Amino acid sequence: AAELRSRLAQAEADLKGGGNGEDASGAAADGSWEITEELRAKLREVFDKMDLNKDGTVDKEEISKASGLLSELHVEFGLREEVGFKDSMTFEEFEARLARELEVTRKEQALAGVKVVRAMAERLPGGSPEKPLEYLEGLGGEELRHFFRSVAAEVEELLRQQRQTLLVRMWGADGD
Repeated sequence: AAELRSRLAQAEADLKGGGNGEDASGAAADGSWEITEELRAKLREVFDKMDLNKDGTVDKEEISKASGLLSELHVEFGLREEVGFKDSMTFEEFEARLARELEVTRKEQALAGVKVVRAMAERLPGGSPEKPLEYLEGLGGEELRHFFRSVAAEVEELLRQQRQTLLVRMWGADGD
């Protein structure tokens, strides 16, 4: 039991990082993900092609004209199409926006395997094929909180099981 606690403590420390500004996954101290040099180079290439007037920023018009380039980027890196862009942005802003979208998309894909959305869907009463979320439309604030609380315990258990699976893969240990 002491060895197991030690291994779990080490695993949690590894996940939090070693105090060097990054955690074990390569996240920066602010929690954002660090992107690979390969992706950074690809983003730079796309940005430079989008920056038609070569002023170091891309505006809505340049982004609109580059929709094909952005679609290729979305497909290549598995990003969602709904990445929103400001009216004008520098490369650093463009990179940060796409890095954040990559992070959210990867987490969303990983959580799909945990079946968090399914747990919520199974507890959502009513609706129809045309309006599957109709029940939510009629809820007031307190009713919505009650619904969420009714789902929260199962979601917590699903996440606990996923954490256990990750720790077992990483250390061959059984967690709590």
